[in-house]
Formats: sequence, structure tokens, C-alpha cells
Amino acid sequence: MQQLIVERKVGHLEVGDAFGDWLASVLADRLAGWRGKIRVYRVEPASHVVCRYEFVGSGVSVVGKFFGAPTGAKTHYNADAAMKNEFRRLRHVSGWIRVPHAIATNSRFHAVLVTEYVPGRTLRELLAARISMYDPLTGVAHLLRRLHDGTRTSCKRERDFAYFHAILDQNTLPGSRRKRFDRLLGAWWHGTRLDPDAGCMVHGDATLSNYLFDGETCAIDFEGARNHTHPVRDLGILASELKTSDGSSARAEDYIGHLLWHYSRSVEEFRRHTAVLPFFMALGYLRIARLPWRAAERDWLLSEAEACLAAIHR
Repeated sequence: MQQLIVERKVGHLEVGDAFGDWLASVLADRLAGWRGKIRVYRVEPASHVVCRYEFVGSGVSVVGKFFGAPTGAKTHYNADAAMKNEFRRLRHVSGWIRVPHAIATNSRFHAVLVTEYVPGRTLRELLAARISMYDPLTGVAHLLRRLHDGTRTSCKRERDFAYFHAILDQNTLPGSRRKRFDRLLGAWWHGTRLDPDAGCMVHGDATLSNYLFDGETCAIDFEGARNHTHPVRDLGILASELKTSDGSSARAEDYIGHLLWHYSRSVEEFRRHTAVLPFFMALGYLRIARLPWRAAERDWLLSEAEACLAAIHR
């Protein structure tokens, strides 16, 4: 079952509201002479409280992400540090790709990060509406390539493997099945497919909900961005999302091939990326399998993840 991002109107900020006054002061250069209501829309689902604030009659909308108000499973972390990290990441990557402009942060209001509101439909919405994904996926492929090329570093593959083991832990597999996964991961660790020179910053949460398309492509939610990571991680996670969200397996395979082809600069690169993709698709399947609302698909997702890792022997 897909979870689509929805906006739900929850009210408005009263005149004199401390957060509303701060928002208006931050946006003063865009709200010259404005006096009016601020409508509030809750954006769901999200791992934190996320709201859109519409300054009625001004044409201005912004989004507030409250790191101090988590709604997901992860609740113990440094909210201020997470807020500042995403602010810095958005500012850093904006030189290469389209992301929401990071406007301000404020620790006093539940560690809020304020960004511009970017209109557009998510890839998940487009897929659910049965709209052709070829143009949006071309945009995502080019966006990810610019991000990865602009942040090129070495690959510290121990980080990718540590993350993989952490996701396996969250899936609480029976001992015999966990051992099979561990053996397959060992084969990948000792293999030669994961190039240690191919490192970069990855988006880290390359789900269908985190890319907007309105003729242009915009990436959102950089909380999970990581450095010194293999670039195919983003492609593999997105490929697993396409495979599990599209009812037509053949069409999903076409979309995945299209994504890889437009990301790659040559046939040789395409082949290298295709050889690495199963490792990160397995990671993507395991990320989905841990979600409680995907429990009905859990057995299939785990089998797909195991089959992907077994590609190391082919």
C-alpha cells in the first residue's frame, strides 16, 4: 500500500502568535505592507511535524520542519544538531541541484527549519496517477548525477555496510535467515563490484516522495544525506521503490533501466552501475520491509532483498 503525501488544513496563526510573528519577521522583505492571516496546513506522513504556512493574499508560502517534534520511530537524537545539519546541507547542494531554499532555523520553536515552499507533484503521486514516469525520472537521474559529481570524494564502504547491518537489525530476522544475509554481505564485502574510489554525498532518502516534478525536478528532505558513500545507493533505493510501488513489474523494470541509462555517461558506466545496483536495491527492500504499514508485503520484500544480494554469485 502506498502512502501519498497530503496537506490537511489545521487552522491559522492568530495575530500576536510568537511563531507567526517570527516567521513574518524572517520574511519581511517578501511581505512588505502585508497584514493578514497565516493559514496552516499539516503535511503528512512525515518523520517530524511538517507544516506549510500560507500568508494569505501575499502569494508567499513556506514550510516548517520541526526536528523537536518527531512522529516516527526515531525519537532520541539531538534536534538542534539535526536542524542545523539539514540547513547547511540544503545551502551546500543548492549550487548543483534544485532544492528548497533554506531560509532560517530557530531552536526556540521545537528546532524548526524553515524552507521555501516548492509546488509540484511527488514522483509517488505521479506513479499512483498512472502518469508516464520517463520525463520525471530523466530529471531525477540528471539531478542525482549533478549532486554526486559535485560532491565527489572517496567511498568509505564500511559506512554503507554498517548502515546495511543497522537496517537488518531493525527487521529482527530469525537467526538462520540473518546468517544467510550476513554471508551474502560478506561476499559483497570481499568482492570487487563496489569501487572504493566512487564516493560522494548521497541524498540518502531517495524515496518517490522526496522528488517533486513540475516540469523541473526538485529534491527535498536532506536530513539523511551522507558523505563518502557510493553513488548507486540513491539509485538502488529509488529502484526498489519503483519496483514495489508500480503494479506492473515489466514497466518498473523499464523505468529502472531508464533511470540508470540517463544517470550514466557511457555504456561502460551503465554496465558498472547495473552490476552494483542489486546491492543497494536489497537495502531499499529492507528499508521498506521494516515499515509497519508494509507488513503484508514483508515476506516478499525480504525474499527480493535476499535474491538481489545473491546476484554477487552470478
